[in-house]
Amino acid sequence: MKLLRACTLGLLALMANISMAGTWIAPPAGSPVGLMQRLDRATWIAAGAKSSERVVYVFTDPDCPFCNDLWKALQTAARAPDVQIRYLLVAVIDADSKGKAGAILESKDRAATLSQAERNYDRGGIAPKATLLPATSETISFNGDLMSALHIFGTPGLIYLDEHNQVKVFAGMPDEKQLQAIVGKR
Repeated sequence: MKLLRACTLGLLALMANISMAGTWIAPPAGSPVGLMQRLDRATWIAAGAKSSERVVYVFTDPDCPFCNDLWKALQTAARAPDVQIRYLLVAVIDADSKGKAGAILESKDRAATLSQAERNYDRGGIAPKATLLPATSETISFNGDLMSALHIFGTPGLIYLDEHNQVKVFAGMPDEKQLQAIVGKR
């Protein structure tokens, strides 16, 4: 009985780790230049290098625990100093995700507000806005549509051009090795 229980618990732990892991997915067909231009024209919040050859776009939801884990990892040496991260806010996790994303997007200093929300994630992040400007709602919707077009159906989602100028798409929370491949030193 103890052996059966131990095996069951081990299997459940393994399944939990597998379901938490992210995965590389095929980018949509079409021009990588066009895709990167769509991402560049989207509304995003920059972090890291002011300008860089390596830009990583991250779809993030203010209520996503894995997005918070990714944000924390990107504050450390996991990210090379010459990489720019561009956060695209979406609302897919909870009912208040849109209000929180809107509060960040409508703040005077979006980067500082995003950082504050992530630092305070364990205490609820930031208060959601009850009413959003129409442009803010459109931005969140556009970002969600763009995320779906990339076949990313959960957060976080990461997109970048590799050293061969090929679009790479990663869905979920990368492990340390995967994160180094995405934003590490090349």
